[in-house]
Amino acid sequence: MNLRFLLLFAILFSRCDSQDRTLTPEAPVPTVPIRVPDGFFAEIYSAGLALPTSLAFPPDGSDRLFVNELQTGRIRIIEGGVIRETPFAQVPTNVQGGFPVSGENGLLGIAFDPGYPADPYVYVTYGYRTANDTLGAVARFTDVNGQGTDFTILLDSIKSAPGHQIQSLAFGPDGKLYVATGDAYRADQAQDVNSLLGKILRLNPDGTLPADNPFPGSYTYAYGLRNNYDLAFDDQGVLYTAENGPSVNDELNRIEAGGNYGWPVVLGPAHDAAFIDPVHAWSQIVSPDGMLFYRGTQFPAEYRGKLFIVYFGDTHSTGPSPVAKRIQTVDLTATPPVFADFAVYTFPGLGNPLDVAEGPDGSLYLTDIFQGRVYRIRYTG
Repeated sequence: MNLRFLLLFAILFSRCDSQDRTLTPEAPVPTVPIRVPDGFFAEIYSAGLALPTSLAFPPDGSDRLFVNELQTGRIRIIEGGVIRETPFAQVPTNVQGGFPVSGENGLLGIAFDPGYPADPYVYVTYGYRTANDTLGAVARFTDVNGQGTDFTILLDSIKSAPGHQIQSLAFGPDGKLYVATGDAYRADQAQDVNSLLGKILRLNPDGTLPADNPFPGSYTYAYGLRNNYDLAFDDQGVLYTAENGPSVNDELNRIEAGGNYGWPVVLGPAHDAAFIDPVHAWSQIVSPDGMLFYRGTQFPAEYRGKLFIVYFGDTHSTGPSPVAKRIQTVDLTATPPVFADFAVYTFPGLGNPLDVAEGPDGSLYLTDIFQGRVYRIRYTG
């Protein structure tokens, strides 16, 4: 090795080791084992949460991300990836012992009043335990300077169980509050329009009964559902829900007022005029959970208006799944709908995605209940 080469090597090495160098990579290096399409980037946004479930941004354009914790009942606020030390609020769930060992009860759905912040209400659904029973409720807080006050229960004592409980909620374009409930392992109740189990419920924002509900004197909007998790409205105001089947026939359903979706009489497509068939039924367990219609502008045009749906997969399974543990996009304008992988988990250990939200920046934010994290997926081009 000649002297000129040694001098050149020393100069290059000293430049590479300099503390004030500036490197500008062409694209960020992925930090988590989530496979996303070219041009997208998946990263840890926040960590250290206790069994995070649903998450949502308020419709005021702020970057405050509200995240529910299942068993603690705390609503946490995350800003810039940092969790505020003081929770926004805490719901009394009386549940502990971990998930899924102690069941699925706890703090689940979260939604903001459409008039927020002028109408500063934050709505939640939760399953709680008493000495003798397991019940579900719909409640709301008033947001006063980032603190939940005036805790008000709007609908209470909905029969529940360790699973198939009250789930998510969402406001429709009509200003009404829609709530998903499971059958609480009482399958026969799903066909009874006077029962609150196995239903999509429709409430006024103050919890009273709308006069124009399809069944007079009942909160029932649609029935015959087993364990429907999330709710999402498209740009035309059509409501969709993700339904979890027993071992086959998880369903994606388009909800109609007064519609009967068959459970427990039928499961999957019935081709019977008495029941409304699902838009799609999966032949293998994917456990569809969080859903949203993408309305941002950060992602390329082909993603706008598409349905994004989270597949939780088998509970407490480790490693990747050939069909679940992912987010897929759904093109509902096609017949039949076209499904495509968007974000696929390749974690070698424990991890299950649960809910998804769109941020004011147009990124997607994703909870992982076992890892106690929120992931962010953004387009970098």
